[in-house]
Amino acid sequence: MICLDTNIYIYIANGKLSPSTIKNHDIAFASVSKIEALGFHELVAQEQSRLKIIFEAAEQIQLTDDVVAKAIHLRQNRKMSLGDAIVASSALENKLELWTANTKDFEHIEDLKLHNPMQGLL
Repeated sequence: MICLDTNIYIYIANGKLSPSTIKNHDIAFASVSKIEALGFHELVAQEQSRLKIIFEAAEQIQLTDDVVAKAIHLRQNRKMSLGDAIVASSALENKLELWTANTKDFEHIEDLKLHNPMQGLL
């Protein structure tokens, strides 16, 4: 199973990344990714429909006490957004590889496995 960062959901929804990229993987997401993606104020109806389908097919990682504690620890050690801290801690606590287009935002996190499926596409 892999954990998708919010930006990967957005790139699939807007057509910049093919859904086939994740086809053969079990997918999980941090709860904050659903808020970030579906809560975007300029989201068009077609993208919203695609996002809902992708989120429904994936496993949501709950914001447990362990995920919260890890996110706090990450933010105490280095400046990072709340969303990134929750996404990273969700992946770490569940021992999942994080797929993101923004690997630089996460490279400093020890033991976090990263993959950029957008590499070479943007």
